[in-house]
Amino acid sequence: MVLANDTSKRLRLTVITAFIIGLAAAMLVMFPMRASARTFRISTPEELVNINWKNAGYGPGNTYIINNDFTLGDGEDATCLLTKGKFVIDFNGHTVQNAHPSMAVFSLRGADVTFMDSKASAKKASVRSYGVGGIDMTAGSLLIKSGTYAGLSDGTNNPVALHVGGGSCTVNADNFYGEYCGASCAGGTLRINGGTFQGGYTFGLMNMGGSIKISKGTFIGGNTTYGYSFALGAFVPQQYYDFSSWFIKGASVPSFQTAYWNMQSQLSSEPFFASTFAVSYGDPTLKVSLGSSAKPAATALKSVKNVKTKSATVKWKKKSKNVTGYQVQYSTSKKFKSAKTVTVKGKSKTSKKLTKLKKNKTYYIRVRTYRSVNGTTLYSKWSGKKSVKIRK
Repeated sequence: MVLANDTSKRLRLTVITAFIIGLAAAMLVMFPMRASARTFRISTPEELVNINWKNAGYGPGNTYIINNDFTLGDGEDATCLLTKGKFVIDFNGHTVQNAHPSMAVFSLRGADVTFMDSKASAKKASVRSYGVGGIDMTAGSLLIKSGTYAGLSDGTNNPVALHVGGGSCTVNADNFYGEYCGASCAGGTLRINGGTFQGGYTFGLMNMGGSIKISKGTFIGGNTTYGYSFALGAFVPQQYYDFSSWFIKGASVPSFQTAYWNMQSQLSSEPFFASTFAVSYGDPTLKVSLGSSAKPAATALKSVKNVKTKSATVKWKKKSKNVTGYQVQYSTSKKFKSAKTVTVKGKSKTSKKLTKLKKNKTYYIRVRTYRSVNGTTLYSKWSGKKSVKIRK
């Protein structure tokens, strides 16, 4: 009897174990385990051009640290092609370059890529090309956190440090130099949140038909063969180009001029090439900033007086630099609940009369400056408040 019970228990245990193993196998089929991201050190050109593929555990989802300076060779291994998946590449203070005349060092065709240089130096390039350019992107997404990127001429091409032909590219910092232009955009979106872009003999930044959005950056034009230096440029045949569309709302943009350049063919009286350019006055460098530095300076209240029936006159200090006008805010609440705001246009105005106030009420008043930039309005901090009791 005891033996029969033991056999029954073992049978039940075997059935339960088999069920658990089967369930686990089914779960693995339905929800396969993801391999954890790995970090690889890249020391040779062959290793770099193969990171797109899953040989030796390479492929997307990993971080790659460049371990040596090296040059990509000719032929198929002359560029690092990234087509899909997520990659993080840290140049780690080293230079990857390419001497092939018709290939970029990195060719992005759909991958989600982050470039950075944890030991970045303005004196040493992270990516350098002696052909068409350092980075050529047509699809996917690219985030450049840091590094120095250069496109140098081998005498047969017009190189750029960064070219965006599609997808979405965001640049946050550091340096881009191209002997033709620092960076160009022919499709997709190029967002610039920082960095210096310098062209050798044309533009610091050039648009060929894509979307450029700038919040912060420095753009330095090179000297063209026609004797001009252009910080920004665009190839737009037969039409005027509106550079204001490049700057995001709130960007602080110095005065710059636009010009229309039309070069005619020697074989025809009809123009075959037309461009528009922008450059800061008398200087090929254009600096753009966004943030507290873009806001106008705050002002201070001088006096608040009840001078006429149910009215008060407010006076403040004049702030003429980077100021479009002023705003006066008043309320019977110290915390400015249900406050009313009056806009005073003109940077030279220094006073405002408030009317239709309530007798025997105490009003709290403050003032701030505002500035209109590229279709948006920037405000300073509010001044300290003053109070006035309406006695008449």
